This record gives sequence, C-alpha cells and structure tokens, in this order.
Amino acid sequence: MKYTKRLRKYIFKYKGRLFLGFLLGTLFSACDIIIPFLIGYIIDIFDEISYCSSFVCSDSLIDSIIKILLIILSLVILLILFNYFFGIIISLTGERICKDIKNDLFQKINSMSIKDVDSKQKGDLVSRIINDVDYVNTAINGAFKQFYSGLITIIFTLIFTFVLNWMLALIVLILTPISFLVSYYVAKSCYNSFKEQSSLQGNMGAKILEDLNNIELIKSSNYENESIEKYEKMNAKLFVVGKKAQFASSLTNPSTRIINNIIYAIICIVGAILCVLAYYKENNQILGATCTIGIITSFLQYANKFAKPFNEMSSCFGEIEQGIASFKRINEILEEKDDIDIGTTKLVNKVNNLSFENVSFSYDPSIPLIQNFSFNIKKGDHIALVGPTGCGKTTMINLIMRYYDPNSGSIKINGVDTQIIKKSSLRDKIGLVLQDSWIFKGTVFDNIKYSKPNATKEEVIEASKNANAYSFITKLPKGFDTIISDDSGLSNGQKQLITIARVMLKNPEIMILDEATSNIDTRSERKIIKAFNELTKNKTSFIIAHRLSTIVSSDAIIVMKDGHIIEVGKHEELLLKKGFYYELFNAQFDK
Repeated sequence: MKYTKRLRKYIFKYKGRLFLGFLLGTLFSACDIIIPFLIGYIIDIFDEISYCSSFVCSDSLIDSIIKILLIILSLVILLILFNYFFGIIISLTGERICKDIKNDLFQKINSMSIKDVDSKQKGDLVSRIINDVDYVNTAINGAFKQFYSGLITIIFTLIFTFVLNWMLALIVLILTPISFLVSYYVAKSCYNSFKEQSSLQGNMGAKILEDLNNIELIKSSNYENESIEKYEKMNAKLFVVGKKAQFASSLTNPSTRIINNIIYAIICIVGAILCVLAYYKENNQILGATCTIGIITSFLQYANKFAKPFNEMSSCFGEIEQGIASFKRINEILEEKDDIDIGTTKLVNKVNNLSFENVSFSYDPSIPLIQNFSFNIKKGDHIALVGPTGCGKTTMINLIMRYYDPNSGSIKINGVDTQIIKKSSLRDKIGLVLQDSWIFKGTVFDNIKYSKPNATKEEVIEASKNANAYSFITKLPKGFDTIISDDSGLSNGQKQLITIARVMLKNPEIMILDEATSNIDTRSERKIIKAFNELTKNKTSFIIAHRLSTIVSSDAIIVMKDGHIIEVGKHEELLLKKGFYYELFNAQFDK
C-alpha cells in the first residue's frame, strides 16, 4: 500500500533516534523483569533462614539479602531513568515526524493547481493538517511506547517464566494469546468508525470555516437558526459515529482484562497446588520444574507483567487504528498531483502582444462556457470586460493567469503559447487586484512589499502614495509598522488600497483589475484611476467592472454574454450600436 510506504519513509528518517529509544526501552524492560526474580529469591532466602540452625548461617544469608536489596534499588533507579529518556526520545521523534508531515502537507497544498484546490473543502484541508496529524502523532506514541515496550516485556517475561517453572509458563503461553486475539478483532471492527469520524470532522471544519467567512451575511439574513440547525445535525451525526467508535474501542481493554484475570486465577491455583506437592519432595521439584514459595511469588508477578502489556497494547489499538485512518486521509492529499509546469520559456522581452486564438474552456464539460474566443491585444491597450454575472469575465482572467488552461485553442504572448512559458515567469509580468482584498497578518510594510520582497521603504511609501493609501496608513498607531490582519479593524476600502499599493509596487507589464475599486469611495476611486492610468502607460491592462462609468475611456470594451463575445468597440461606438452594451449602460442610470 502506498500509504505504508510513505509512513515508513517518515519513520525511517529518524531511525537513529528510534534505535536509541528502543535500546533504552529494552533496558527499561530488562530492569523491570529482573526485579521480581530477585524478590522471589529473597523470599526463598527468608524461608531458608527459618530452617538455619546457626547464627553464622543466618548472618551470611542476611548479608545476601542486603546485597540483593541494593541491587534491586539500583535497578529501580535505572528503570526510572531508562523509562524517562525512552519516553522523551519517542515523544520528540513523534513530534518531528508530525512536523515533517505538516510541512509536506502545506507544501503540497501550495504546489497543487488552483483547479485541484478548488475541488476540495477548505475546512477539510485544515482538518487534515491539524486534527488528522494529531491523531497520527498519538498513534505513533502509542505504537512506539506502549506497543514496543509491551512486546519486549512479553519476550523477557516468557524467558524468565520458563526458567522459573516451565509448566506454569506453558499455561500462560497457551491462554494469553486469547487476550491478544480478542483485542485485535475488537480494534479491527472499529476502524471504519474511526475513518468515518475523521471524514465528518473534516466536513464540520469546512462548515465552521464557511460560516466564519460569511458571518456578516448570516446575521444580515437572519440565518443564524438555520445555520445552527445544520451544524447541530452534523454534530449529532459525528456524535453517533464517535460514540460507536469509542464504544468499540473501549471494549478492548476490559475484555482483555477479564481474560487476564482468569489466567491469573488459574496460575494462582495451579502454582499453589504445585508448591504444596513440591513441599513433600526433598528437591522441591515436580516433573523437573522447581516449585518454591519465592518462585511462585515471582511467577505471579510475572503473570501480571505478562498480562499488563496486552492490556496496554489493546488500549492503544484504537488509537493506532484511528491514526491509520487519519494518515490515509493525509496521504490522499500527498498523493495529489503537483501543478506541473511544462513551460520552459522565460519572458525576457517586454509584452508587446497578447492574443486569444480560438480559445474554448468550461469547468464542467457538460456546461459550455467560452467557445472559440479570438481577440488580439496590443501593448498599451486598456481592455474592459463587461457583461452579466457568469458570462465568463473572471474565467478569462483565470486563463490569462494560467490558473486553468484552455480545453482547446491557445493564448499567446509575443506570439508564444503561454503553455510553454514558465508560470512563474508569466505571473511575474502580471499584477492582479480582485474585489476581495488579500491581507496577511503582519505589518503594513510587509503586506505591501509582499509582491516585491526586496523593496525598499522608499519604494513602499511611493507605491502607497500612488494608491492613495499613504494618508490613512500614517494615521495608524505605528504607521507602516502597524500589525494588521484581515480582521484587524481596517475598512474594506482601506484593505483594498493596501492591495492596490502592493500591485503598484510590483509595477507589472500587464494589469488585471477585477472590480478593484468596488469598496472605495468615489473621490478615492478617481484618484486611483488616475494613478492607474499613469502606471499603465504603454502597458496592457484588463479591467472588469460592473460600474460601466469607470471604463468609458478604455481602448476597447469586450462585451460578453454566455461565454461569447457579442460586441467589441469603444464606449461611444457601442452606444451608437444600441445593442447589449447600450442596454447595460442605460440600465445603471434608469430611475
């Protein structure tokens, strides 16, 4: 399976740390197993003292007891140290593995195509990076800490029990696997429930993120009750599935404990019988197996130690199954194809020409959108795209930016098909301002220079002045050093001005403005349009606007409807035609 291969890759990256951890875990288990053996030995010495007739003999045996007690004390101290460092190393290794997984997930999401990202719920992606990775971390800690230490304890216990009494060891060996089988089948039965639980958590994350992004709309539409009702239905379904998963998982531990307690009782009864029978033999043996009070005492402790790992291992089976289910969801994202850029050509020269040649595109093959679209744009042309909602205006921008590629036809810059131009090189030439502002948490200065990381403060200030943003920025508590975010209290217009300043700083050769001034007052809009006119001299620009008054000076206006170009011309020419543009323009001024 692909997911197991990927998981092994993450784990084996830290094989040195894991080896050290496993070594410490082995030493910890060895110390833990030796102690009961020594305790049984002390009990037999006390038994021997009761039959000793001389003080010399008694003093010698007491000295032996003191030495063994000092050894036990030393083993306890070592046991604590080994267990502590074993836990620390395994925990830190698990954190490192999950850090790598999170980094790879975030890198993968950034390297995916816009098309693939758009096809997924954003909240579900967030859930996979946070919740699912946490489940994997819990599973790794459970597998390496409890499972490995338990396995080593079982091996050492078997060795010592056979050394002490092979008959009792056989009873333990034959009966204990029943406990393991029960826990295995119970854990296996809850896997599907954990898988469904992870999926539902992702859907709930998507719902929460969607509502938070649209909280103003929800409140303004009095949609709170309906939104709460939908969330509660999803939460109720998650509760049912989660209860089923947790119930199935919780059966594992008590079922194994019942079996282990039965085994312990059997060992007690058989051990007592053997000890009584051996008491009447001079060599204290039954069928070659030594039976003393000390050995039986040690053996009972080993019976507990032998059962304990099964309980611990069974308790982490549910966590491991949930971790596997979560890693499969993570692997689904990591298996996504990268946004492969087949382009090899760099745009070195100035953009002198941009043309659409018989371009056809649709998001859904069953719903045609743009069909056989052809148009030629020269350097310095200011092109406006107008038309009703859904006619294909923003889709045109997506095609220019190569967020999507045409189904047929081609888009060319300087006669070169954009599909053979490196995407990074193409996008370096384009500045994009959308209706939605893009503000990241950081200083105003950092937000503006996002498009040009090596920009100087003077360049940033100049760009903010050109965007008419300098005035309000200097009134902020710390000016350009003020920390802002998408919800930091700035108005939509102020955030948009920062976005426009960012593009002006980049000084691209092609400008794309998609309702860029929709959140700005009329006075500021006029200043920005004037600044844009200066910025776009001898450069190609595309303007998408619903307010047709803002594009009357465009060199050409492309009127679109249902993905088709139905009219092309300047403002005055289109008005004289009294066609669809004439209707759109006059509709905005109807009283």
